[in-house]
Amino acid sequence: MKRWNEVDRKYLSDNYPKKSRAELAEHFGVSVDSIAYQLRILGLLKRTKWNEKRDKVLREGYLVFSNKELAKHLKTTPLAVNNRLIRLGLRRNFKWTPEAEKYIMDNYMHKSDREMADDLFTTIDSVSKKLRRMGLVRETISQKESRSNLRFKSE
Repeated sequence: MKRWNEVDRKYLSDNYPKKSRAELAEHFGVSVDSIAYQLRILGLLKRTKWNEKRDKVLREGYLVFSNKELAKHLKTTPLAVNNRLIRLGLRRNFKWTPEAEKYIMDNYMHKSDREMADDLFTTIDSVSKKLRRMGLVRETISQKESRSNLRFKSE
């Protein structure tokens, strides 16, 4: 467990606006949670200042760009973008077309939910829910190994 001294706190204060929590954690050799805790103790929280200009970017781009892309453009986090979209009442209603469902059927075994969401311009949550509704389940590693072992035993 790290003991924080004044030099550490000064470095943290000077660098938290410029560096990510992950970078700071690596610098100090501690967890990201430890950095978050120290920032909270010091009263140093990065808060996104939302204004009409930033809200306009969200209103014009939320149907075209992912939260990750919007966050990168606005220099904030995808979670902050998501929370602001909710506050503004902006929801993406993805319509599952037969083509999108076929894409899911064809790709769910070799692509992650994130990859499929990016390809379909929807959210990971939307893809995960669709997989459950369609009854599509990926094999776990142990299931694959069991099947593999059965093949070797029968040969």
